[in-house]
Amino acid sequence: MAVSLQLGLKQNQRLVLTQSLKQAIELLQLSTLELSERINEELLNNPVLEESDDFSAQLVPGEVDDLNRISENLSGDESALNREDDQLSKYGDISESVYAPTAEEDRKRAYLESIVAQAESLPDHLLWQAHLVAQDDKEMAVFESVITSLNENGFLSDDRSAIATGLSVPPELVDSVVSKIQLFDPVGCASADTRESLVIQARYFYPDELIVQKILAEHFTELENLNYEKIARGVNRSVAEVIEKSRLIQGLDPFPGRQYSVSEARYITPDIDVKYVEGEIIVTMNDDWIPSLRINPYYLEILRKKSLEKKLKEYIQDKLHSARYLLRNISSRRETIVKVVAAIMEAQKDFLSKGPGNLKPLTHVEIAEKIGMHESTVSRATSNKFVQTSWGVFELKYFFVSKLKSTNAIEQSSDQVMNLIKNLIDNEDQQSPMSDEDIVLVLRKNGINVARRTISKYRSVLDIPPSNKRKKINMIKSEGTL
Repeated sequence: MAVSLQLGLKQNQRLVLTQSLKQAIELLQLSTLELSERINEELLNNPVLEESDDFSAQLVPGEVDDLNRISENLSGDESALNREDDQLSKYGDISESVYAPTAEEDRKRAYLESIVAQAESLPDHLLWQAHLVAQDDKEMAVFESVITSLNENGFLSDDRSAIATGLSVPPELVDSVVSKIQLFDPVGCASADTRESLVIQARYFYPDELIVQKILAEHFTELENLNYEKIARGVNRSVAEVIEKSRLIQGLDPFPGRQYSVSEARYITPDIDVKYVEGEIIVTMNDDWIPSLRINPYYLEILRKKSLEKKLKEYIQDKLHSARYLLRNISSRRETIVKVVAAIMEAQKDFLSKGPGNLKPLTHVEIAEKIGMHESTVSRATSNKFVQTSWGVFELKYFFVSKLKSTNAIEQSSDQVMNLIKNLIDNEDQQSPMSDEDIVLVLRKNGINVARRTISKYRSVLDIPPSNKRKKINMIKSEGTL
């Protein structure tokens, strides 16, 4: 069979994302804070864009005819300079009449402005005490190695023998240093775990309470499970005395290093504000502080010049198209998010009127069908977004909950079932708390089929202990010992 080359045409269809569409998808999934940062980057990279203080002067994307109605306050306008010249001729040089600080005052002010308040960290606090007790540079090196190896809870997770080998020092020196650090402030640091830390604290703060020290050293697991009967048999004391001694343990710190841990607070800025007024849902974008953009008409005037160089003209046109795409996509993002949030809140009216625990089953597909958009668009519009309601600030993902099996016609969401579990436990008999199996039976009578492990999972989410622990806690509270 002969091999030959042939030319032919083939027609097929494929989806190609334009640069504008890629940008629209990217902007849609950004939070308000991330969008603000993106806009600031565009302002630095695109000279055609400028920030407008007057929102009414913002250019409507895609409408070229509106360019002639933009303010004449161009970057090359000399009106501002003329006003300054007029003021100078009327009032003279104002700077001459202003008090001029001396060089010494400038130096002091610069020093004060450079001071930054900084919380003392755990290593700094411990190293300061180590410098007071270290006998020589060799021991100080061990102090530094051990202290810098502590985690945020103040515990030493590294092997002591490995520290000794790394510093080429005897293991006994490392043990001695660790013992000294354990008595530093806060007491209990450099311990291996919570139990050892509490034992050290009990010996330090309660040297005469041998029962407390024995409970922590030998019956720590039983103490975690509130098994006071077994502890009482182990220490040969009454249950009432064991409970009384446990009150002293509550004054100890299981994680001594946390009081010096420096963690940055996460500040959430709601992207949307939702109000429910007399049965009407009002959705407002919280984007007032986002820079308002417009196209600088100065570059449009340049484009009108016939003598403009070709490369310069192509550069300005490229930046102009990029600016128009950005303006249009920002406007489209705003409209899409408002539309999606309005549909979500319409489906979750019970939450707006009654609060958490009243969410109905809801999926991205349902919202997409309701507003005529693709499911992926809804997912991007709700990604990294927070909404301010009268019940607090919630992530938009919070309003999408799964549906549980039900024998009746009423659909129940996981949020509603958790609310039912919480109400059942709040109203249970304190002397005989409901077990997970009891809760399963009650829910089944109401037409809700859930497994016992699901109840256990929801109870953990609600931070509710199991029935045996609840019974012991209720017993202790009723006796007034806690």
